[in-house]
Amino acid sequence: MPRFQCDVCVLSVESEFVVDFPTLGDIGDAWITRHCRVPDGFTRGKPMELSDWQFWCTANRYRVRPDAVFVPPERVGPDQPPILNQAFVFRQTLVVAPQKTGKGPWSASMVALEACGPSVFAGWASGGETYRCAANGCPCGWEYAYLPGEPMGMRHPSPLIQITATSEDQADNIYRPLRSMIQLGPLRELLAVREGFIRILGLSGDDDLDRIDVVTASANARLGNPISDAEQDEVGLYTKSNRMINVAETQRRGAAGMGGRTHATTNAWDPSMNSYAQQVAESGSADIFVFYRDPDLVLRDKEHHPLSYRRKEHRRKIHEYVYAGSWWVNLDSIEAEAAELMKTDPAQAERFFGNRIVAGAGSWIPDIGVYDTKKAVEPIVVTPRTRVCGGFDGSDNNDWTAIRLETLDQYQFTPRYKVGDEERRAMWIPARWGGRIPRAEVMTAFEWIESNFEVVRFYLDPHMWESEIDTLAAKYGEKKYIKWPTNQVGRMHGALERMLSDITNEDSVWRHDGDKDARTHYRNAVKRARPGEKYIIGKPAEHQKIDIAMSGTLAHEATMDAIAAGALSTTEEYVYF
Repeated sequence: MPRFQCDVCVLSVESEFVVDFPTLGDIGDAWITRHCRVPDGFTRGKPMELSDWQFWCTANRYRVRPDAVFVPPERVGPDQPPILNQAFVFRQTLVVAPQKTGKGPWSASMVALEACGPSVFAGWASGGETYRCAANGCPCGWEYAYLPGEPMGMRHPSPLIQITATSEDQADNIYRPLRSMIQLGPLRELLAVREGFIRILGLSGDDDLDRIDVVTASANARLGNPISDAEQDEVGLYTKSNRMINVAETQRRGAAGMGGRTHATTNAWDPSMNSYAQQVAESGSADIFVFYRDPDLVLRDKEHHPLSYRRKEHRRKIHEYVYAGSWWVNLDSIEAEAAELMKTDPAQAERFFGNRIVAGAGSWIPDIGVYDTKKAVEPIVVTPRTRVCGGFDGSDNNDWTAIRLETLDQYQFTPRYKVGDEERRAMWIPARWGGRIPRAEVMTAFEWIESNFEVVRFYLDPHMWESEIDTLAAKYGEKKYIKWPTNQVGRMHGALERMLSDITNEDSVWRHDGDKDARTHYRNAVKRARPGEKYIIGKPAEHQKIDIAMSGTLAHEATMDAIAAGALSTTEEYVYF
C-alpha cells in the first residue's frame, strides 16, 4: 500500500515536506524496502527504509504530470511513441547535501529501481489493480495494491544505466552500496555483478544490452549510448577542465533520445569552479528539481544575523539542520571532523559538512549570509508614483542586462513591467532572447517605470547603450537620466565601498526584495585590484554574472546622491502585507 494515502500528506508532525501530488514515489518506496538492503553499518542487511528527505526526493523524482496519458506497449508505434520521461514533471534532479547524509545509498536504491522496479509510468489506477513481482521477473512474491487514482508503475523494457563520477573511486559512492544491496537480499535474483559492470536479469539475456555501467572522464567508452538513466555523483566536481561537464551533457542528450532522464547528487560546490552542479542549480529551469537545504536562508541568531560556521555552537545548529532526517549520522563525529578541517581549509569544511556554497578568496561580499539579513522582513509593494532612483547595467549579447530601483528610504528591488496582461522582471538574459539583449523590450521597461513611479535620478552605464541613454535623457530629462561609466575606477571604488558598507553594517537601513538572481550576482562579485589601493568588481568566471549587482550599486549610489541633494523633502508610503 502507498506510504501516504491522503490528498495532502505530511511526512511527520514536524516535517518540512508535504506530498500533495501524484507520484510513483509511493510504490517505488515500498519496492525499495522490499528489495534493497542497508549496505553497511549496524543495520546492514535489514530492509532499506528511506528517510524523510530521501522519500521527498524520490517523490519529486517520480512526480507524474496530472495529464499524463499511458500508451500500452502493444499500441506503441510511429504514430504513438511511448510516454516514458514525458510522464514526469522533472527531466532532471539535483540533490545537494553534506557528506555522510546517505546520498550514495539513496542513489544506489534509485539505480536498482530504474533497473528492475516499477519506474515507468503505466497509467492511472481505477480500483483493484495490483503490481506483482511475479509478473515482472522477480520470484519474491511481493505485491502492491494501488489506490484509485494513483499512478501505476511498470518495469523498463530495456534499461541501460550509467553510474557517473570523476573517477572510479568516486563512483564507488554508488557502486559499492549497490553491490552490497545485490548480495544481501532479493536483488540477487534481478541483478548480477560481473567484471566491471552489473547485468540486469530477466529481460534480453544479452550481457551487452541491459546493464549498469560506470562512466568516468577516463573510462567513457560507452558515453553517447542511448541510456535510460544516469546517476551522476558529486557533480560539484564536474568542470570544463576535467571534461566531466561534457560527459554529463552527453549523457543528458543520450537519455533524452531514449526517453530517459539524468539525476545528480553533490556536496555544496565552490562557486569559483563553474561546476555542473552550479550550472544546473542556477539554470532556473522549471523542469529541474533541486533539493538543497541552504542554512544561510533559514538559520539566524537572536539578532537575526546568519550563523557563523567558525563558532562551535553555531556549527551544531547548522549540522542539526542540514543533517535532519539522516538519523544514522553522529553529529559529535561530524563536529570533530569539521573542527579539524577548519584549521587547514575552513571553506572546504563549510562545503563538506555545513552545506554552504562558500565564495572563494577575494569575494566582494565575504559572507553572503550578511546580505541575506538585509532582505525586508515583510514583503513590500512599492505603490504607484513612489519616488525612486534607479541603476542600469547593460550589455549586448553576452552578459545580462538589468534594472534595479531603490526608494528614498533605501529599499532596493527589481521592478516588474507589464506587456499586456503579462508581468516581466526588468532583467534580460541573452540566451532567452535569441542570443542578444532585446533593446526595444528594455526601452519599454523604462517607459513603464516612468509611467508608474516618480523617477528622481537614474545612473546608467553608457557602454554600448549611448544612444538609448541619450533618448531617455532627451525624453525625461538630462538631470534625471545620467551617464555613469562603471570603468572610472575612483568613482566606482567609492560606490562599491558605500554599497558594501550598507550591506554589512547591521545598523544601516538599506534592505532588498530577496530577488534570487540578484543574490547570485551579489555573491558572484569579486574584487579586482586597481592602482591606489582601489578596486572594482568583476566576474570570477565567464559564467558567473554580476550585472544585477552592478545595477544595484548604481541604484544605491543614485539614491544616496539624491538624498544628499535634498530629495527627502517628500515622504513615501508603502503597502505592507
